[in-house]
Amino acid sequence: MTGPGPRTRRFVEWTLRHGRAIWICALVLAIPAAYRTVGLYRHLNSDIEALLPRKAPSALAVDELRARSPALQFLGVIVDTGDAKNLPAGERFIDDLAAKLRAYPAELVRRVRTGDAAEREFLEKNAALYVDVDDLVEIRHRIERRRDYEVTKGMDLAIDDDEPVPSLDFGDIQKKYEDRLGVREAKARGDRFSSPELHLTMLLVEVGQNENGHTHSGELMRRVKDDVASLGGTAHYAPGMHVGYTGDVAIAVEETSALISDLSLSSIIVILAVACVIIVYYRWWRSVLVLVPPLVLAALYSFAVASLPPFRITELNSNTAFLGSIIVGNGVNFGIILLARYVEERRAQKSVEESLVTAAWGARAGTLAAALAAGASYAALSITEFQGFRQFGMIGGIGMVMSWLTAQVLMPPLLGWVDRGVPLLARRAGGSRTPAGVVARVVTRIPAPIIALSVIVTGFAIWHVRQISSSSLEYDFSKLRRADTWVSGEGYWGRKMDTLLGTYLTPIVVLTDGPGETRAVVDRLRKAAKEEPLSGLISTIRSEDDVLPHDQEAKLDEAKAIRRVITPRIRAEITAEQRKTLDRFLGQKDARPITAADLPPTFTAGMRERDGRIDRAVLVFPKPSHALWEGPAIEKFVTALRDVATVTGHHPARVAGSLPLSADILHGIRLDGPLASLIAFVGAASTVIFVFGFSSTTMLVLGSLVIGVLWLAASTVALGVRINFANFIAFPITFGIGIDYAVNVMARYIQDGKKDVARAIRSTGGAVGLCSMTTIIGYSSLLLAENRALFLFGVVAVLGEVACLTTAVVTLPAVLESFNRRGRGFPHSNLHSATGS
Repeated sequence: MTGPGPRTRRFVEWTLRHGRAIWICALVLAIPAAYRTVGLYRHLNSDIEALLPRKAPSALAVDELRARSPALQFLGVIVDTGDAKNLPAGERFIDDLAAKLRAYPAELVRRVRTGDAAEREFLEKNAALYVDVDDLVEIRHRIERRRDYEVTKGMDLAIDDDEPVPSLDFGDIQKKYEDRLGVREAKARGDRFSSPELHLTMLLVEVGQNENGHTHSGELMRRVKDDVASLGGTAHYAPGMHVGYTGDVAIAVEETSALISDLSLSSIIVILAVACVIIVYYRWWRSVLVLVPPLVLAALYSFAVASLPPFRITELNSNTAFLGSIIVGNGVNFGIILLARYVEERRAQKSVEESLVTAAWGARAGTLAAALAAGASYAALSITEFQGFRQFGMIGGIGMVMSWLTAQVLMPPLLGWVDRGVPLLARRAGGSRTPAGVVARVVTRIPAPIIALSVIVTGFAIWHVRQISSSSLEYDFSKLRRADTWVSGEGYWGRKMDTLLGTYLTPIVVLTDGPGETRAVVDRLRKAAKEEPLSGLISTIRSEDDVLPHDQEAKLDEAKAIRRVITPRIRAEITAEQRKTLDRFLGQKDARPITAADLPPTFTAGMRERDGRIDRAVLVFPKPSHALWEGPAIEKFVTALRDVATVTGHHPARVAGSLPLSADILHGIRLDGPLASLIAFVGAASTVIFVFGFSSTTMLVLGSLVIGVLWLAASTVALGVRINFANFIAFPITFGIGIDYAVNVMARYIQDGKKDVARAIRSTGGAVGLCSMTTIIGYSSLLLAENRALFLFGVVAVLGEVACLTTAVVTLPAVLESFNRRGRGFPHSNLHSATGS
């Protein structure tokens, strides 16, 4: 057994001598670090778009759409009146609220609508312009045939009694135009977004944006709710009515508020619970003062460094928002190992300085190896293209390095200040009655049964892991939103809105490079919409030709011709419904050719570009369907859209929208997930080899890691936990966890001369157990999260912790004890060659 060398002693003396200056520098650096960290959290982005690389097809399409057109985002305020008789009261409430919303500044609200009255009036006035010339000609021919029939009959000329009466039914032609501009749905609703059958009424807010294209969702939602309250709520208008919010703005606010709420709760729970277990373990309240301040600084430094070149992270996404808790939960491990060794030496009646020297020497190799392994596991995520993994890897990897550095540099002077030379007389943390002591007794008494049980469990794990395939991914995106959204949140009200409108509010936008390509895409889409896999999934396809008619002069001339052939007798012969249909086709007599400037804004929303053009976009409105929450259906739908929208000989059309983003997320997980896992394992293994060299020690540590990961994977299969874009991260970082615990136990065993397995478990094993407990606390706080993706991350991460801790402090020591009983040692391990003494 070796001991501390001169370099370790000089380092500790330096930290004690210059402790005040070191801490002043650390605190000064913390000021800009805190500023940059707060800046990252202020720009928290809960959109799934933030998880994708900027070169993903859907992300590129969204960027192009934003550059070409104003953002198309909506807020729906919907009232469930509880009963059809309350519908007028609900509509009065909507009208009063709409009047307030129309006074909002343009950067918040672009326009407010309570129905389709203006749009229907425009269509009725210009109906003839929206009918093809050939169909107008056919209408005229039918009227002329009926006129000729009536004239012949009236002149008593010979008419075959079996000759059918020429029909004036235009239903076949009418049906052809029902879906254009959502006319059928609008006709069913009337002039308002209301339904007596559904006892629903609503208003739609088209959201404004600032000069940079950003919307103020939070501020808009706050002001709307304030105005609802100022009106006395729905109860002021009629009892039994309820109001809800839906659309893009409601989703963004709901998910962001869930993240903020989850983060706040997680942070409080982690800080309090970690402090409690530290005090209970050490029986020394000052241990919190030693461990927590360096850890807080490490977290601040991590986010600050990540915001600087070359990382340049400017905002946090839904995956990285909770990294603060994870850095605290994982990063505290290095300080715990150092403090555990220090407390052990102090309780052996050694001086503060001598205890620090021994602790620094004893903890450095194991904690450095653990930090490097954990950092490598995080770094493996940072080399992927998927931003949800990449950003997590960057910040997490920096966090592990910062946590180790702050523990090594800032803890020694803190210990020198808070431990005033009074011996630590509380019972020994590694005593025989502690949980670690109990584990040590069991492991050293029955190592063979423990090894046999571990082999059996591993065999079952391998059998379960064989079942993992692409079907193990979570394809139902509806299960990844906050838990209460489908009960009382945006999901609940969104389904009501979809039923009321009969279509999704926000379309998928196909961007083209010119009017010729736009028409070609529309033709192909309308044909493909009748075939699989698009059949039954598209409600409406809209382009410039649907809102700005061609051949307008010819259509107006044909409408005039039709009016000339409609005699009073013809009008008298047809039914009232046929007259209404005919008048709808003809429109108003004073109709004139229209231009893009004459169109109602809602007709061109999503198509009109910043320069006024409307001929380079096709809007595809999907039908409301749960199938479009399912990954396979989403991918088939988006792939078909992209294939159909690509016209040979032209630049491929770009497809922008939430469904393409979801499809690319699934593709990114499948592509980058296995790569990240492989690199994480290679990085962790390389760290162990660097510290221990090529030896049986290395093989045992890696074996402990592999078994822990196998147990984790099998647990997820057995419990039916599917992998999603958030909880997949738990697998690569588990490699670092598995190395962390096994390395520290093995390092202590080697430092003690490779003889006393029980002592390694009681001392370092106990500290490792505390490390795991603090990490589990960090992860378990996510089990309280409203966001289901975070909750499932917490589940997988806790399972990984339990598995890796068990293999490190039970299975691995049992193997070591078995070797000891057989008198078999291990090859020399260059434990300190990489770290110095």
